[in-house]
Amino acid sequence: MSGAISSLESVILPVAVKLGKQVHVNAIKNGFIRLMPLTLVGAMFVLINNVFLNFAEGSFFWSMGIRLDGGTIAYLEKIQIIGSSVYNGTLGIMSLMTPFFIGMALAEERKVDPLAAGLLSIAAFITVTPFTVGGINGIGPNWLGGANIISGIIIGLAVAELFAFIIRRQWVIKLPDSVPESVSRSFTALIPGFIILLLMGLTSWGLSLAGTHFHQVIMNSIATPLASLGSIVGWAYVIFNSLLWFFGVHGGLALTALNSGILGPWGMENMAVYTQYGSIDAALAAGKTFHFWTGPMLESYVYLGGTGATLSLIFAIFIASRRADYRQVAKMALPSGLFNINEPILFGLPIIMNPVLMIPFVLIQPILAGITLLVYSLGIIPPSTNFAPWTMPPGLGAFFNSNGSIAALIMALVNLAVATMIYLPFVIIANKAQNVIDEEESEADIAAALKF
Repeated sequence: MSGAISSLESVILPVAVKLGKQVHVNAIKNGFIRLMPLTLVGAMFVLINNVFLNFAEGSFFWSMGIRLDGGTIAYLEKIQIIGSSVYNGTLGIMSLMTPFFIGMALAEERKVDPLAAGLLSIAAFITVTPFTVGGINGIGPNWLGGANIISGIIIGLAVAELFAFIIRRQWVIKLPDSVPESVSRSFTALIPGFIILLLMGLTSWGLSLAGTHFHQVIMNSIATPLASLGSIVGWAYVIFNSLLWFFGVHGGLALTALNSGILGPWGMENMAVYTQYGSIDAALAAGKTFHFWTGPMLESYVYLGGTGATLSLIFAIFIASRRADYRQVAKMALPSGLFNINEPILFGLPIIMNPVLMIPFVLIQPILAGITLLVYSLGIIPPSTNFAPWTMPPGLGAFFNSNGSIAALIMALVNLAVATMIYLPFVIIANKAQNVIDEEESEADIAAALKF
């Protein structure tokens, strides 16, 4: 084990340290760390709403055999409005807040006014955002939430760079030293703000003439090519889902055409055949077949704690990490991770744009899918023939999705252990890389951040 880690270190550590000092990667990382209070609070309320206040048919507690009367369920659903409102104010505005914090973080790297850069980043984001939904004035929640984070990243970086570029060239209004600093800062940002928002306005206008807008262009450039993969949909989904998340794109939403259009219906077909014949053996005897690639299969054996099997990453941090920040994030992320809600770990470490953790995060899903396919082909585990709640903890989800297979439960736990072992060396390397970065930060690095 130590030899393998040393070999990985020799290859990955120098690259990780170099990338960790790169100003744009650093700005994205620091921006998401500052977003962590929003993601943690939002994830807590998602957990409360979808698990602890949900007793309707198909919920976690319903699958566990707990039944409540209709009146109590209706009352709990009314209480869920509280959590839904909190979600709208936290995870529901992730794409809106992303440019603010990333713009601030990059402005700090460039040694210019971070607050002005952050505010201009939000203004730029709204400038290119459409204000109509179905012919009615308003902003669609799909442009503000997690599905559109990549737009926020691009705008935050672009605005901060433009702002710093203009400030460095002294294209600003200068006031006498006697003027209060708060007033002087406002006038300093006036000309940069005008130029930046003019450019954003022109961009929005130009795209509107083409019948589209900035966010749609970004989403279409990602989702449309992937949705045409058809016959290899399963492998495409498990590979690109985590890869998109690494770049800040909500993989599940970006690949909705694959999940809702193909994997979900295949799962429904499995359930219908099982219901009709009463057992897998009876269905096979009648000449029926079952799909391996289904939404429930992925939730049972691949998304163990969420995209990238991040519950395993949490366990790996507890086992191998000695950094207080990593362990604290893992402690806070564990409760929601047990129920497959992984925003706290995604944005808390963060995993997004993390050059070391990217490798296992992207590779684990196809590896777990391959192991599961092999075991399935050998007839050890059955196909998925049910739809357990996506919040069902790893192991239990596989048990209910297979209509009570102990082999399925064990397989899910084996995959969880395999994923933990894969994450372990990368956690160790990520810790060492961050330690080196912390120790080697120098005046030369600061000077490099000021270059354009």
